[in-house]
Amino acid sequence: MKHQEFWMRAASLIVAVGALGIYQANALQWQREEEANQLAVQRAQTHNAEAMQAASDTAGASYQDGVYTGSGEGFGGTVSVEVTVSGGKMTGITVTAASGEDTAYLNRAMQMIDSMLAAQSADVDTISGATFSSNGIKTAVQQALEGAKK
Repeated sequence: MKHQEFWMRAASLIVAVGALGIYQANALQWQREEEANQLAVQRAQTHNAEAMQAASDTAGASYQDGVYTGSGEGFGGTVSVEVTVSGGKMTGITVTAASGEDTAYLNRAMQMIDSMLAAQSADVDTISGATFSSNGIKTAVQQALEGAKK
């Protein structure tokens, strides 16, 4: 009876140490994967920043001042925009009509507007989860910019 309790505790200790060893191995693997993901995100952010800067540098004053309209097919129908150009650069993009669009998708897609203004171009990445609405806005802005080119 005395030895039985000892062996039970010893077995419990061995199981606990084994479980900790397995957890430690998995934790190290998770840490390596997280570090790799962070590095990939940093590289993508650097690439995006460089691309946006290059687009901004080359855009210069390439548009005629004014307010231009365009339209494109979104998730639920036609999306219309107004693009304001001042000093040869896009200074504002407003969605003027999107009656068939799902509000949630449209709101997500409108997050692209800041990227377009920063890049001075409609050639930006679409918003994941709102791809069709994003494409509608991109097409509408591209169409408006065609009228604004010098």
